[in-house]
Amino acid sequence: MINNYTLLNQCNSDEIESLLHSTSSNNNKNNDTRPEPTIERLHKLFQILISHENEYRTIFDYLGIFRFNDFYNTLHPFANNTKRLQNIYCLFQQYINISDNGHIVIKQNFISYLKLVSNYLSNVIKNKHLTWSKTTKDKIQKPVIILAAHSLFYDALQASMRTINDYFKNSTVAIYDLGLITTQLNMIKENCERCTIIPFPFAQIEHVAAHIRTLRYFAWKPIVVQDAVHRFGSIIYGDTSIRYKTSNFDRLLLDNLIRGFSCRELPGHYLPCFTSFGTLLWFQETISTFDDIYIAEAGFLAVTDNFLSRLILKTWVTCALDEKCITPLGWTTRCKRIVGSTMIHRYDQSALVVTLSFYFFPSLRKNNQTDPAPYDMYTSMQENLAEVRRNAGDRHYFTARKIHHLQQNNSIATIKIQ
Repeated sequence: MINNYTLLNQCNSDEIESLLHSTSSNNNKNNDTRPEPTIERLHKLFQILISHENEYRTIFDYLGIFRFNDFYNTLHPFANNTKRLQNIYCLFQQYINISDNGHIVIKQNFISYLKLVSNYLSNVIKNKHLTWSKTTKDKIQKPVIILAAHSLFYDALQASMRTINDYFKNSTVAIYDLGLITTQLNMIKENCERCTIIPFPFAQIEHVAAHIRTLRYFAWKPIVVQDAVHRFGSIIYGDTSIRYKTSNFDRLLLDNLIRGFSCRELPGHYLPCFTSFGTLLWFQETISTFDDIYIAEAGFLAVTDNFLSRLILKTWVTCALDEKCITPLGWTTRCKRIVGSTMIHRYDQSALVVTLSFYFFPSLRKNNQTDPAPYDMYTSMQENLAEVRRNAGDRHYFTARKIHHLQQNNSIATIKIQ
C-alpha cells in the first residue's frame, strides 16, 4: 500500500516533456476502422477485468497485480522501486478515478496521453527521441534476462544461453522451470553461477486455471513475464528459440520508460488470420476491426514496470487465466485474406495484440502497408536484435563449459603444485 502521500502529485516531468516535444505523424484517413483507445473501449475492458478479480484474487496477490476493486491496497512497488510506484500512482490519479468499490471513471485526458505516447514512438524513424540524448547510460536500469523452459526444450535453452553468454556476460539471468528434470537443473546450476532458477507457480494457479499445465496453450508466458517484472522491474524475455545478436538495447530501454512494453510485429501476418473468434468475443471485439492489424511475436519482449505496463500485463494475464480467452476451443478463425475458416490460433500472441490495441493507437497505413506500431521494437532500434531459431538446439553447451572449467581448474592446480 502507498504510504508517502507527499509525492503523489509529482508525476515524471521528464516523461511529459519528452511527449510534448513529439509531433503527430498519424495521418490516417477518417475511414480507418482499426481499433484504437477510446473511453468506451477502455471502460468495457476494465469492466471485463473487474468481473474476474475476485476469482483470480489469490493469483493476483501472488503476482503483484493490482485490483480495481481494492486499488489502494493492491498497488505495490515492483522490485522495491517506490519512486517508480509514486509515478504510476500519480498517473492513475490523473487519468482514472477509482472509487473504493471499484467504480471507474476514465478521463478524456487519458486518451490524449495515450495519443501522445503513440505519436512519440511512431516518430522515431524520422525524429530522434528526446530521451536518447537527455538520459545517460548509467541511468538505464539493467534488465534481467528471462527464459522459461521444459525438459523437452533443454537443448534449445542451451543454444539460447550460448548467445546470452556472448552478449550479456554481466547480466543477471532468470530461468523459469516449466518442467526441467533434476539432471538438467543441476547442469544449469553448475554452468551458470549468475542464473537464478525460479519454479513456475503451477500450484498457485492450477486450482483456478487448470489449462496452465497444457504448455502448448502458452498461458504460462504472460504469468512468467508478470512475475519477472514484479521481481526485477525491467526484463528482456526470450523464448528458448531466441538467439541474441547484440547487447545494445539502450534506445529500446529508454523508450520503454514511457511505453513500458515492446515486442516485434510480423508485417504481412494479420491478427484475424491467426486468432480464434472466441478470443475476440471474450474482449467483446469484432473481427473486421482487426483486419489490418499485424500480429506480433510474444517470444521476444522487453518490459519495464510503469503505468502502461501495469495495465497491459493485468489485461494479458487475466486473459491467460481464462480458458475461454487464451484457448477458446471450438471457435474458428476467419479473416478477409483467407477463403473460408481455419482452426489456426496463436494463443499468447493473439491475446497480446488485442490487449495492446486498447492502449496504443495504430500507426500510419498506406498502400496496404502499416508503419511499425508504437509498441514495435523497430520504432526504437532498426537493427536485428535477435533471431528466431526453432528446432535448433545445442546438446552439449553446458557440458562443454563444465569440462572446460574443470580443465582450467586442473591446469591452475598443476601450476601451483609445480
